[in-house]
Amino acid sequence: MKLKVAMAARTLNVRHLRGTGRYVQELLRNTREPDQVEWAVYGHDTALPFRVPPGLRGQAEVFEFRGDRFHLWEQLGLPLKVRAAGAQLLHCGENTAPIWQPVPTIVTIHDTVPWEEETRGLERHYLHDVQGMALRRCASVITISESSRRDIAARWPFLENRLAVIPHGIADEFFDDAQVPLPAVLEQALGGAPYLVYLGGAQTRKRFDWALELLSRCGRDDLHLVGCGFGAGTAPLDRIPPALRDRVHIAPFLEEGELVTLYRRAQAAIYPTLYEGFGFPAVEAQAAGTPVLFSPVSSLVDLIGPLAWTNPSHDFDAWLSSLQEVLSLPPHVKAEKAEQTKAWARQFSWRSSVERHFEVYRDVVERRR
Repeated sequence: MKLKVAMAARTLNVRHLRGTGRYVQELLRNTREPDQVEWAVYGHDTALPFRVPPGLRGQAEVFEFRGDRFHLWEQLGLPLKVRAAGAQLLHCGENTAPIWQPVPTIVTIHDTVPWEEETRGLERHYLHDVQGMALRRCASVITISESSRRDIAARWPFLENRLAVIPHGIADEFFDDAQVPLPAVLEQALGGAPYLVYLGGAQTRKRFDWALELLSRCGRDDLHLVGCGFGAGTAPLDRIPPALRDRVHIAPFLEEGELVTLYRRAQAAIYPTLYEGFGFPAVEAQAAGTPVLFSPVSSLVDLIGPLAWTNPSHDFDAWLSSLQEVLSLPPHVKAEKAEQTKAWARQFSWRSSVERHFEVYRDVVERRR
C-alpha cells in the first residue's frame, strides 16, 4: 500500500537539532523506496534552517501562519496544508496535534513532562484543554517506552487502547569506526586531560550539581568534566565551585560524529537524570564503548546494558563508589564489556523503529477505510 504522510516538523526548523528533532529526522532519513511512503514535511519559520535529510522521499516546505501566540500554525495552517497536499495521514511527532484533523492523525507523545511542569495562561490552556480535545480525536498515539505509556494512560485513560510503544533508535554513527575530531575549542580546553561527560543540560531534574559533586569527591584531581546539553546561555556557570572551574568545560553544540568521539574518549558518562521518556545518553554511551552511570528510573530501567552502572537516585555514596570502580577498571575488562555491548546496543535500531511506525500508519489507514 502506497502512503502519503504529512509530518509536522518544527523541531527540524531550528539552528541545532535536539532530541525530538533527531527523532523526526531519523524517521525521514530511514525511509526506503520499498516502504512506499512519500512524505510532505512542514516547518514554520523561514528565518531558520530546515534540517530535512538529503534525499527526502517527498516534499518539504516551510510556511508561516499568523497567530503564533495562539498556536494557529498547528491548529489551522497545518491542517490546511495537509488537506491541500492530498496526504492520507498526518503524523505530529512533537507531542501536540491540531483539533481539526482532516485526515487520520497520529501523535507521538515522548513523555508527560510538559504537562507536569507549571504553566499558566494561554500555554496551560493549550496543553491541558486544547490538547485534551485534540488527543480524543487522534487515531493512534505512539510513545517511546513502557514508562511513558503508563504515564500517558494514567493522565488520559481514554488513550489506553490507542497507545503503541516504539522505542527510539540510535544513530548509525555509533556503529562505525569513523574518527571525527572534537571542536578545536573543546580540544584546547581539555589539553589532553582525562574527562567525564555529563549529559543533560540545566534542567533541575537532570542534576548538573550531582555531576559536579562526583567530580569534586572522586579523588582524581587530573580528571575534567565536559557538560553537554546546554543551550546557548543556559549553562549555570555560577554553580561551578571555584576549585573546579579550570576542570569543567561546557561543550558547544556537537554534531553526531563529534558526540560519538566525545563518548569514546571519556573515562565515563554521568547521567543523573530523575526522569526520561527515553534516555538517549544511556544507550549512546554504551554503544560507544563507554561506561555510563545512571539511576534505574522511568524508562531507564529498560536501558541497562553491559556497560551500565546503576544506583538509587539519591544514594550519593553508591554513585561515588561506582564511579571509582569504573575509573579503576583494567583496560582488558573494559574492552571485553565494550564488545558485549555492541551486540546489545544494536537492538536500538532506527530502521527497526521506522518499520514499526509504518505498521501503525498502515493499520490506521486500513481501520479508517
